[in-house]
Amino acid sequence: MRSTSLRFWLFCVALSGGASLSACGGDGGPGTACPAIAAANFNVTVTDKTTGKRICDAKVEATDTANMEKATLDVFGDASSCGYSGGFYERPGTFTVTVSKAGYTSQTQMGIKVTKGVCNVMSAQLAFSL
Repeated sequence: MRSTSLRFWLFCVALSGGASLSACGGDGGPGTACPAIAAANFNVTVTDKTTGKRICDAKVEATDTANMEKATLDVFGDASSCGYSGGFYERPGTFTVTVSKAGYTSQTQMGIKVTKGVCNVMSAQLAFSL
């Protein structure tokens, strides 16, 4: 590695705290520092309509309407701040998201568009009240 290349690489590693940045060899373009992690297509909150409390044990499923492929979102956080995240990481497109839980009426949102941003997909922020 040439001296200039080595300095640039060390700058990138120092800037990113060890993670690869797009401006340091990725696809963000000149002057863009992008994290080297895949972005989730969806960030979803699910609450109880009556109490307003978060529901952390629902099933949240996304469907890619182009090919009908399904993905179940993962839950993160504790009982007061849980949320669901995931889907088809870094896949732009149009999706349907369905939330279900025993004792509640399932809900579906259709036509959710996820677009590609400068570095990652622009995650759809969704809220369901069951």
